[in-house]
Amino acid sequence: MAERQGTPTRSTKGFNWYWRLLATGFAFSAFGLGGLLMAITIFPAMMIILQDRAKRRRYAQFVICRGFRLFTWMLDVTGVAVAETENIERLRSARGALIIANHPTLLDVVMILAQMDRCQCVVKHELFRNPFMAGVVRAAGFIRNNDDPENLISQARDHLATGACILIFPEGTRTPSRRKLGQLQRGVANIAIETQVDLIPVVVHCNHDTLKKGVPWYRIPPSKIRFRLVVDAPLSFGDIADPTLSRARQARLLTRIIKDYYLDRLTHDFAGNRT
Repeated sequence: MAERQGTPTRSTKGFNWYWRLLATGFAFSAFGLGGLLMAITIFPAMMIILQDRAKRRRYAQFVICRGFRLFTWMLDVTGVAVAETENIERLRSARGALIIANHPTLLDVVMILAQMDRCQCVVKHELFRNPFMAGVVRAAGFIRNNDDPENLISQARDHLATGACILIFPEGTRTPSRRKLGQLQRGVANIAIETQVDLIPVVVHCNHDTLKKGVPWYRIPPSKIRFRLVVDAPLSFGDIADPTLSRARQARLLTRIIKDYYLDRLTHDFAGNRT
């Protein structure tokens, strides 16, 4: 029976593969338990010490980013995954911008936030019911992505007005296996049209087709997962928008522009070679 591409056969699985399988399982368990511990210790203490809700959210985001940085260090030293960055200062110095990124794996948000001190995020509404992550996303004041687009736009507008950056994945979920990009949602376009802020594209490259939508965590690739996060120059809303169009047509146009942008950037694989 033919093996799946990128998966070692039984005869080629050695100590390194089994070690990374064990380390991956341990890492994801530690991630969930870490989120739960923060939710029942650090964040309740913040509620007592910090009465100002906005300040409490900023500190919570700082703790989360530092926690993610520790987690990515653990992934690196255990041989599971490592991230390289380009132009990361564009993220760290940004204010009041939409940070957009393609979403090839389960670890993208962790890898990006680990490079920052704090950031607002749009997250799946399911996380607010997840016993391990609900306390984390609530403490940070992350924006729930549910079926109410007007509420999403309103919350995003309020956060951007304070100078906060918002990380959002235009695909809305992870890229399906063996595809460069999934179908884009119009949430990013609608927020951009309403707020007219700059968009900062982050192009996420990964050397393996792993941890994608429909790919279980235990399907370990044949070697260490290597990410490359490339932060491109900001896209000015005024340069890519057409104010003569209706809002619906502007949203379709902007979504298509973002899709074409990422497909063009992702025509180069991790090593910089055309795929």
